[in-house]
Amino acid sequence: MRSKLFCATILSAFFFTPHIHVAAQANITENQSVYLYVDQQAGKDSNPGTSAAPFRTIQAAVNKAVAIGYNGTGVKVIVNPGVYRETVNISSYGFGGGTLTLQAAQTGTAVISGSDVLTGWGWVSSSVYSHPWNYYLNSCSAPASWPSNLAPISLRAEMIFVNGVPLTQVMNRGDIQPGTFYIDDLGSTVYLSPPYGTNMSTAYIEAAVRPQDLTVTRSSNVVLRGLVFRHAASCILGTAATIYGSSNILVDWALAMWNNWGGFGVFSSSNITLQHSASNYNGGIGFQGNRDQYVLLSWNDSQYNNWRGAQAALYDWGMGGVKFLQTHNATVQNHRSFRNQAQGLWFDTDNKNIVINRVTLAENVLAALQMERSEGPITLENSALCSSGGGINLLTSSNFTIMNNLFYNNGGTNRWQAELFAGGPQGGYSTFDWVSGAYYHIYDSNMTLTGNVFDDASPGQYVFATYLSGYDWTLFATTLNAGGNSWYDPITTTAFKITNNKLVTLSGWQSAMGTDFTSSWGAPYASPTAACALPSPSYADFSVSIDNREYAMTSGTAVVTIRVASFGAGWVNLSATGLPPGVTGSFSTNGVQSGVVKFTVTASALAYPGSVPVTVWGTSGSRVHSVTFLVDVSPGQSTL
Repeated sequence: MRSKLFCATILSAFFFTPHIHVAAQANITENQSVYLYVDQQAGKDSNPGTSAAPFRTIQAAVNKAVAIGYNGTGVKVIVNPGVYRETVNISSYGFGGGTLTLQAAQTGTAVISGSDVLTGWGWVSSSVYSHPWNYYLNSCSAPASWPSNLAPISLRAEMIFVNGVPLTQVMNRGDIQPGTFYIDDLGSTVYLSPPYGTNMSTAYIEAAVRPQDLTVTRSSNVVLRGLVFRHAASCILGTAATIYGSSNILVDWALAMWNNWGGFGVFSSSNITLQHSASNYNGGIGFQGNRDQYVLLSWNDSQYNNWRGAQAALYDWGMGGVKFLQTHNATVQNHRSFRNQAQGLWFDTDNKNIVINRVTLAENVLAALQMERSEGPITLENSALCSSGGGINLLTSSNFTIMNNLFYNNGGTNRWQAELFAGGPQGGYSTFDWVSGAYYHIYDSNMTLTGNVFDDASPGQYVFATYLSGYDWTLFATTLNAGGNSWYDPITTTAFKITNNKLVTLSGWQSAMGTDFTSSWGAPYASPTAACALPSPSYADFSVSIDNREYAMTSGTAVVTIRVASFGAGWVNLSATGLPPGVTGSFSTNGVQSGVVKFTVTASALAYPGSVPVTVWGTSGSRVHSVTFLVDVSPGQSTL
């Protein structure tokens, strides 16, 4: 049995493991001989682009840079401070071998925005104002494989900001309250009620109207540095800044925030580095990619993402802090992904040669890390996974090494709940290597588990759980190689939930698995909370989430578990709309700062059966969040 001192050594030392070597990433030489300048206020696109006579738009500078680059000459475009309300397209650059750098003169002051300023608002009534709406973004479409019964709010792309503060979109004019807006498509009008204390005669109001801020297509040797991408009215799976079919691209000290869906997207590209960047407060996903090779994410943040998806209780499918599909040869290191209303970090389908090192994944609604349908090899090391819906969700993935990590306070959310959870479809999953064409039939197998600390903190958590059974469970258990781990639950010693929902102690786990005999049971000597600590929020807000998108009644009753997390916003009041005649709803408490509230929906004998959308509202001052879900009404025996 290991000593408490050894447990403390893991907690204090794993953040000091030397950086792993990254063999392949962007490799760019910035020795440009031509400089072009952009100034949104002082420039003109008819200018030559010198520092004394700059361009007005970034696109004008990019067009000239691409023309110059055909002969191999490198170009650096310097963007002066300002808000550039345009969509920038970089296409077919780099064939001559030169480098194009698109760089803010001062980091964080050159903003490429998908929004326009709306002036001339008219007073309607009380605190409601209106403005003509001629953008016709209308509803987006969900991908064909996604659920077909998504709440309509998740398919909208409009955003309104008043003095930089985002408003919450509602789907009915009658739901307007301070801090919200409504788009009347038929009447071509937008209505809003500004935050308390807003002077509408001087308010600066922006509306997101363009789906993208920047695209890099079929290009190479491109650097994006110090830029801000915001307010893109992107549909599901769209991203504000998109790299497609390109190679040798560096994104450095960039920020994507307050976009309707994604922040940064990298697709069908290779030798990509994203570093010292952040993708926060986006409606869907922070960073995403598909069919990429040789990718490095280093020293990035992805925080508070998936607010749009959360409006429809859509926490899975394509959301979270980071999601990569079909990715080969990638490293994620020194990354923080927290308080996303979905997964913190997610690799989905045909991922191999992946290293995740020194990351902090904390307070995410679903798993801190989800590894799904991936053949590996994959390594997670020297990281902290904390206070999320689960620590790791291992869903039909093989050749996964998990070593020297901290798992703390994960689970207990009525979903897959464990520090480490193993699941997936019965009989495994078949996939093809998109690069080589090799066929794989994948099971949860060949996992190495060494030197980790697993520490529960709340009732209902498990250090390990699974629903695997039969051959799937046998293969997982017999191919596991484990040792030197520390396991602990302060409430129960039977914190391992193995096959057939059997709860066992550490010795029962060791006997069932035939490995992990050098591991110990006991509380870590040092508190794990320091390794899980997160920075204070820069923006006072809160989140409201539930466990499912649809609830069926039993004996005329359905109980919805609501989880409220306040990030500096204080007390959150709760209410509900959409209950049909004969159906009532009651909260276990009408308000909470952070915690769990039960919402009980009850149908009388007079209620009409069917599936109805119900919306729960959370309000704190002028901040409003909603979540819409379906209730399958089944009339009870009571009468009104």
